Amino acid sequence: MDATTAPAILAEQLRARGLSVINADGQTISVTNPLNTVLAEAIATCNGRYVTGWGYELGETGDEAGTAQRLAFLLGAPGGNCPRDTATRR
Repeated sequence: MDATTAPAILAEQLRARGLSVINADGQTISVTNPLNTVLAEAIATCNGRYVTGWGYELGETGDEAGTAQRLAFLLGAPGGNCPRDTATRR
């Protein structure tokens, strides 16, 4: 995986957990809880890490499932506690 595909993989993992995702650019995604759009966060990659707009490190590139799980929990997503298998969704 390279730095250009990491945000796309994270976006897929976040969608699998019930979050809305918009690709802002190649390195930044905007994530929103569709049940409460006030709960939102911008996520960027920086030096191999996923970082929020507030500077909070969520995880490393290569651990998109773990990063998505943490963000889903923080945004109160319904799927934040039980991820769906995304390997079969292609």
